[in-house]
Amino acid sequence: MQRHLARSAIAAAILAAFNVQAAEPLTDHGTIVVTATRQPTPARDLLNDFSVLIRSDIEKAGPSATLGDLLSRLPGIELSREGGRGANESIFIRGTNSGHALILIDGIRVGSATLGQANLAALPVEQMERIEVVRGPESALYGSDAIGGVINIFTRGSKESSFSAKAGFGSRGSYVANVAKKGNIGDLSYQVSFGTNGEDGKSNVTNSDSFAYNPDKDGFWKRTAAMRVDYKLSSAAEVGAQYFYSQGQNKFDTSWPNKNYDWKTYSRISGSSAYARLQPAKEWTTSIRFDRSVDESDTVPSQTIGELRDDFRTERKQITWQNDINLPVGRALIAVDHLKEQIVTSSAFSLSERDINSLSLGWDASLERHRWQANVRRDRNSQYGAKNTYNLGYGYQLAHFWRLATNVGTAFKAPSFNDLYYPNIPFVGSGNPNLRPETSLNRDVAVHYETEVYKTSLTVFRNDIKNLISWEETSPGSWFYTPANVGKVRIDGWSLSYQWSIIDGWKLRATWNDQDARDATTGNRLARRAEKFGTLGLEHETNQWVIGVELQASGDRYDNLANTRLLGGYGLVNVHSSYQLSPEWSAFARVDNLFDKHYELARSSNATFSTLGSTVFIGLRFLTK
Repeated sequence: MQRHLARSAIAAAILAAFNVQAAEPLTDHGTIVVTATRQPTPARDLLNDFSVLIRSDIEKAGPSATLGDLLSRLPGIELSREGGRGANESIFIRGTNSGHALILIDGIRVGSATLGQANLAALPVEQMERIEVVRGPESALYGSDAIGGVINIFTRGSKESSFSAKAGFGSRGSYVANVAKKGNIGDLSYQVSFGTNGEDGKSNVTNSDSFAYNPDKDGFWKRTAAMRVDYKLSSAAEVGAQYFYSQGQNKFDTSWPNKNYDWKTYSRISGSSAYARLQPAKEWTTSIRFDRSVDESDTVPSQTIGELRDDFRTERKQITWQNDINLPVGRALIAVDHLKEQIVTSSAFSLSERDINSLSLGWDASLERHRWQANVRRDRNSQYGAKNTYNLGYGYQLAHFWRLATNVGTAFKAPSFNDLYYPNIPFVGSGNPNLRPETSLNRDVAVHYETEVYKTSLTVFRNDIKNLISWEETSPGSWFYTPANVGKVRIDGWSLSYQWSIIDGWKLRATWNDQDARDATTGNRLARRAEKFGTLGLEHETNQWVIGVELQASGDRYDNLANTRLLGGYGLVNVHSSYQLSPEWSAFARVDNLFDKHYELARSSNATFSTLGSTVFIGLRFLTK
């Protein structure tokens, strides 16, 4: 009954929203992107394959959306999740591994140095103001991990005064609440925000014949906070500091020691930074940043099993000195980074810290119809020595509305602490201190067509990845695993994105992706990656209403590299709407998986993981300036 009422309410809202409003231009000539060059750059000048999500995009995705949910609507990005929201999730950019995406929050590197990737479900979506995604190799700017791309998350800014609040609830006990305040006192600007969300959920294992089957509720909760202050000392000098924090818990089922034991993972992610920026001369801006991030994970059973628990803590400290110099032709980037990574675990690792010193050089320029970008970087790691990377890009304005861009670049991913130094445990395995970094060579070509009402991009890419790290059984039946550089991957594909601002307040957007991501040795498809996937969205906006419908579609995928467990393709329909009740108040609603389709994002050898059925969420927003 609740589902039918929700669908009727959405249908009524759509019919009520057919009022007329002039279309807004799609062109992003005013958009400034930082991630693609490490310098503020107009979007029209970028050669990279990139996307930008702003706060309104994040709001439309729904209050219970995770970072993976948000990113899976963008070109070239797929989502895999082992259960409902709050469960372990992975994203794949252009078919690369989840650990091949570098995650930054306000420029601060986050993630676990033991796992070698970030816990996406634990990241604070409630505090996100803007997300910049750059697809393609970016190690020449950022160092390790950026084989598939970079995701840079910006928390709420502090430039204009406002107060906002939001509260809502939905299916399966889901809820959200947050407040945010921005303000200015003379030359000082500040921002503070707090949020919470969660869900009772359902069992994350659905097949009753599984060793891990336990028909309970495996939900999650999360608490977040973010603070920022900036002070303008003069027209040429500025200082500031910021802090973010996210703490949460998610439950999951496992077969050990038996299926009646529930397990919980407590996660804590925090980051802080302080910066000073100075412009000593008209053509030179210099800045220094001090960053610190902490990633903690504590996995414990709901019942006591002796002293059994899994504790992992990663602490990163980074100092960056960056210089931006305007030249007679173009501009230069000179940056020096020092990064220290330290881990503390419940298991004894033979080495628990490492230092990385880096030098980055860059140049980009425009001349008539031509555009160039060149970056080189050298990273010296105390564990395995030095690694050099580069990225070269060229663009040409074919005609007034047409642009061509091409890039070639290298990237790498350093072995994680688990890969290198996991302690020798019988019937489990051990690390391998002789591992080499994973490396890649990527090439892409893109053509862009952009007018006031149309925006289309077609990108063709190829990525060759070598020295992939794989944990292999040392001998058949030994149940003892150790990692080795054995893998080679070749990924070929193309990605199409399209936006059309139709008259009278209608907007259409679509993406389509076709990729062939395979193990170069066996020819098998990479796990959990579809050959074809895409999205289609239609939105109508009036003075008071915003109504949107979106379709997400994916072809079949294999759950394992042996290509023996097939996950079927699927198509989901989602609907969102909002209504402006007054200048300050608005109501919103969202239905995910409108037709309650069954689908799978992940599976194991003995367990089928649950996914979201039809879910409804409603709430209120308040905003005053």
